[in-house]
Amino acid sequence: MNLTNDQYDRLMYHYTELQAREQQEIEARQEEVYRAIPELAELDSKARRLSVRYVRNGDLSEQASADYHREMDEIKAERQKLLAAHGWNEDYLEPVYECPDCKDTGYIGQEKCHCLKNHAIRLFYQQSNIEDKLKEENFEHFNLMLYPDDFVDPVTGSTSRDIMRETLKVAHDFVETFDKEHRNLLLYGDTGVGKSFLSHCIARDLLEKGHSVLYLDAIRLFEMLEARQFDREMSYREKDSMISYVLDTDLLIIDDLGTELANGFTTAQLYHVIETRLTRGRSTIISTNLSIRELNEIYSERIFSRIMSNYQNLRLVGDDIRLKIR
Repeated sequence: MNLTNDQYDRLMYHYTELQAREQQEIEARQEEVYRAIPELAELDSKARRLSVRYVRNGDLSEQASADYHREMDEIKAERQKLLAAHGWNEDYLEPVYECPDCKDTGYIGQEKCHCLKNHAIRLFYQQSNIEDKLKEENFEHFNLMLYPDDFVDPVTGSTSRDIMRETLKVAHDFVETFDKEHRNLLLYGDTGVGKSFLSHCIARDLLEKGHSVLYLDAIRLFEMLEARQFDREMSYREKDSMISYVLDTDLLIIDDLGTELANGFTTAQLYHVIETRLTRGRSTIISTNLSIRELNEIYSERIFSRIMSNYQNLRLVGDDIRLKIR
């Protein structure tokens, strides 16, 4: 579970807000109870003085510790009696935590609490750009029967269904080995053969496993990179955060490569993204309607070489399954 600094700050801010609300609630309850039971305020004051005296004395002997805990237990018992006598639960002045295991700190000792991991997954979903799509576009909803068994690919001699069956195995294996291997996929083929759907299936499973995923169509990707380069109103923090998501997310999905207006800027930026993610060991999935020949013609030799050398190329064939689904 890799978190950027910005993502980590967002999660920790959530815990800071929780703790602040809980403290306000406790203070409000204390004020309410102290008005009704002045003796309780005196007991709490006595407990604080006892704690301060114990710390200042610095007596670490077993006897000193036993005396301290005995007196604190007596104060606690008296508090509970007073609360009960006036109709309040014994734990009325205790914090009510969203997560009792970590007491809303996000950590149990040095380890991330399960609640922090769950919050991170929800954040990853929100920042993936495909949260809503993944409710329907996932492996559970993948229908192999949409790919015809009588559509024969003239290049391989295999049917559309057989090709997708093998591609599906690769996709599942990509997910299963994600933590062990650095793999990249190039999904190419005609419009509507399921390239985006398949990348969404992979994204959903990796998000569920606690990995960060960022989905961007090519046009949006280059708009972001252009804004980072030329938008003077954007702060340096915003620019750093933006490029960090693109370069460091566990899985980057670039959809519909080739729909953008290709020029020197987009080519240079695409190379930077691909090369940097390869260097950092981050996985990328690229989908495109372009053929391998068209990729070679449109993009630089350096980009083409990186994709051919470091990406598993998967060609999808068949009818437009979107029409069949409708």
